[in-house]
Amino acid sequence: MPDYTEQPQNTFVIRFWWEWQGEGSGQAIGWRGRVEHVQSGEGMAFREVSELLAFLQRFIAPLSLPPSGGA
Repeated sequence: MPDYTEQPQNTFVIRFWWEWQGEGSGQAIGWRGRVEHVQSGEGMAFREVSELLAFLQRFIAPLSLPPSGGA
């Protein structure tokens, strides 16, 4: 019988929108976002891609190769 194991699943909802940033004549439009991990319900707002990636990495384990067998 084949050895079937359920692979871990992570589902994320990521929203992006434009937002004015800064004050007075120094205002500029920039990206803002929110990410939610569906399975846990945990979420956070972010302004930088590095913040988004750090959140995602908390839930996604590094991929590893299965142990080699035989030959």
